[in-house]
Amino acid sequence: MSNRGRPTIYSKELADKICDAVATSTLGLRKLCKLHPDFPDPDTIFKWRYRYNDFNDQYVKAKQFQADIMAEEIIEIADDGLNDTYVNDEGQVKVDNDVIQRSRLRVDTRKWIACKLLPKIYGNNTTKDSDDNQQEEGLKELE
Repeated sequence: MSNRGRPTIYSKELADKICDAVATSTLGLRKLCKLHPDFPDPDTIFKWRYRYNDFNDQYVKAKQFQADIMAEEIIEIADDGLNDTYVNDEGQVKVDNDVIQRSRLRVDTRKWIACKLLPKIYGNNTTKDSDDNQQEEGLKELE
């Protein structure tokens, strides 16, 4: 992805916009950057996370909010059976296994990410580690 036309200088205002977009969407960072031409290249954002602790902390918090949205989507995806069947040319109702498998993949992906980002809420195991350490570890696994 080219940096041409994209900002490269860190600002609190831009950091807030990026984190707001992350916290209110289930889209990944690369997709968000494609949708927002005023955002830097994703590689620049990763550098900012490394260089600016305040931004990294804000980004981690945004990802935690994103995990909650993903958990909500899991329910919607699981409850949506609209395209699970179809009527073939002979008028018979058939199960569309491709649609069901895609839904399963969508649920499993969101579940895995939510478990990594908020293990105490969405994980299968509870540990005595602090929330901050678990959340940081979850983000490291996602990168």
